[in-house]
Amino acid sequence: MELQKRRWMVASTLLNTLLAGAKLGWGILSGSTVVLADAIHSLSDVIGALLVYGAVRVAPHRSARFPLGLYKLEDMAAVMGGMGVLFAGYEILRSVFSDKGVAAPSIPVATLGFMVIVLLVQGLFYYLEKRAAQALHSPGLNSDVINWLGDLGAGLVVMAGISGHLLGVPFAQEAAVITITGLIFYSAYEVIRDGLLSLLDASTADEELEQARKYLESLPLVDRVQSLRIRRAGSALFLSATLELEPQSFSQAHRMVDEISDELKREIPRLESVTIHYEPVTSDRQRRLSLFEADRKTPASAFGRAHWLRLDEISEQGNIKSQQWFINPYREDEHGKAMKLTGWLVRNRIDEVRFEPKGTPAPLIELLAILGIQVDKMNESLQRNDP
Repeated sequence: MELQKRRWMVASTLLNTLLAGAKLGWGILSGSTVVLADAIHSLSDVIGALLVYGAVRVAPHRSARFPLGLYKLEDMAAVMGGMGVLFAGYEILRSVFSDKGVAAPSIPVATLGFMVIVLLVQGLFYYLEKRAAQALHSPGLNSDVINWLGDLGAGLVVMAGISGHLLGVPFAQEAAVITITGLIFYSAYEVIRDGLLSLLDASTADEELEQARKYLESLPLVDRVQSLRIRRAGSALFLSATLELEPQSFSQAHRMVDEISDELKREIPRLESVTIHYEPVTSDRQRRLSLFEADRKTPASAFGRAHWLRLDEISEQGNIKSQQWFINPYREDEHGKAMKLTGWLVRNRIDEVRFEPKGTPAPLIELLAILGIQVDKMNESLQRNDP
């Protein structure tokens, strides 16, 4: 992508230099001050194109001081190029409405034909570069496209002056100047606005933002997208997001984030960098597990050998919102019942476990505490009339 932008900027600069030289030579030959002014305007565009090309060339460079690259140089160049277009529009107005007015060329018909050829070449390149700028999402190329629009406007002003001189139409040149410079000023405003928004880290790229949000919300293990931002620097996008995930472990969460980042870059090729922070799923309910013997009434006396598991979801007001019963899936295992059931508690985000921990090893109680799972004696809870 960067190579394509550089090639377009080189082609634009070479063509603009060639046309500026041709207009300068013709202006001297014909004695037309308007053609000479247009040549000077084209030379200013050459300087602007070189500025943007240099920014595009340097933008991907990274260093310890600039780890994200120098993409905003492209926006700075675009703003400066837009300012140059505004000044060129002013110069066009000044040249037409000054006291001296516009001097007619000594060979008006030939000058008119020369300007038609110049406009055809400029128009073709303007159309092709505009398509490339849209495809590459490059503010630098967009700025150069606006410069070519300014050249077309200046050329039309020249043709209007010559045609008005030949046909004797009053105020034709003035009307053309007002219309074209208005278009130039508006286009320059858009370039300057977009460049400044990027330099100020305004939230842009709404289409890509919505695309990223839809993808993230479609993932089954993403419970919620807490925040999502995309900022633009030059033609590159930088995404940052905070997600609530339901991973079974930190290593799984890390793998998930890597996979999500890679997929986002495939979905949105303009993404230069993806930064994702993940947090465990938050809930306004407490999940409490009570362990029972086979009769569903007697509190289990051994953690790993409990027969029934009752899962209660408790609201903030202390009311039971839902209740489910499960058979202990590890009760018949020969080894590791307690550790396997502990893993089950973690996977199901249990906040509190109730049973009668007679003879339960102290390390297991400590492990549950480390995992953030509160241990409560079933009989004591019943005595307190807890729900």
